[in-house]
Amino acid sequence: MAFLTLGAFLLTMGVAMKVYAYDRLAVVPNDQNTQQILSDDNANFFDADNVAPGSGPITTVATVIGDPDLAKEAADENDGADVAVFTKGQSTDNNDQAPPVDFLEQTFAVDRFTGEAVPWSGASQNGEPIEFEGLLIKFPFNTQKKSYDYWDATVKAPMKMEFEGTEEVEGTDGSINTYRFSGSIDETEFGIREVPRGVFGLPDTGSVEATRTYANDRTIWVEPETGVMVKIEEAQKQWLKLDEPGAKDVVAMDTISASSPETIQANIDEYGSKSASLKAVRTWLPLAMGGLGILSILAGLALAFRFRSRRDSDVDHDAYANA
Repeated sequence: MAFLTLGAFLLTMGVAMKVYAYDRLAVVPNDQNTQQILSDDNANFFDADNVAPGSGPITTVATVIGDPDLAKEAADENDGADVAVFTKGQSTDNNDQAPPVDFLEQTFAVDRFTGEAVPWSGASQNGEPIEFEGLLIKFPFNTQKKSYDYWDATVKAPMKMEFEGTEEVEGTDGSINTYRFSGSIDETEFGIREVPRGVFGLPDTGSVEATRTYANDRTIWVEPETGVMVKIEEAQKQWLKLDEPGAKDVVAMDTISASSPETIQANIDEYGSKSASLKAVRTWLPLAMGGLGILSILAGLALAFRFRSRRDSDVDHDAYANA
């Protein structure tokens, strides 16, 4: 009887782990608070402090903070869907002094499993309402070897990130296996900026409105079980252009910025063990528990059959002895 009870318990736990536990574990925390740092020691940029081209190290700091209260509002708008709401602040600068070279602020709702943007009336980018599409801060749990749409904040549209292969990413004290995705944005106009006319090699007769253009080759290394972006690299270029005879294009950004070694190692430390746990629950652990459950049930049935056979034999022997 004990084997039958144990077997039923293990079999039930195996099924529950597969259909229930994984769905509860593979979700983004509503109160998540994370930070990613990218850097380039040899960038060219338009120095906002001196209103002139500059060069040297730049650092991009991206902070993502969850808001559980807003998540409830977004869930109500999506018929109770399991969503999270985050605010992302991202600043790129060369000296940590205002104004920064570039700044971004977003508030958005995402599906807690897939990481994809979901419609929400409170979504905004730099204070303006917007409808996000695609992935924003992570890839899906159990990331697949396929292409994904990823939101590009500069062009305000999703870009295609293609699966390129698997790669082991090294940290400062360890490594982690990842899927590598890459995508490109060809030079695209995305706005205007008021700058001195003199920066274009023309007589400095005051300020002019220059066209801003942007191109980017983006590579993201994703830990596939958690969907976490372990490492990011962006080969980004921006230009300022003035449609006047003799005006020379100005490089507003020319950088190959990549996640800092400390950021990569922090991701390895936090998500390496989580990846192993999720994979176990998604794959072999339910099978192992289910298999042990079936073996226990079979053992219990065998013992029960043996016990019954022995009891029947004893009954027959007693009947013969009393004859």
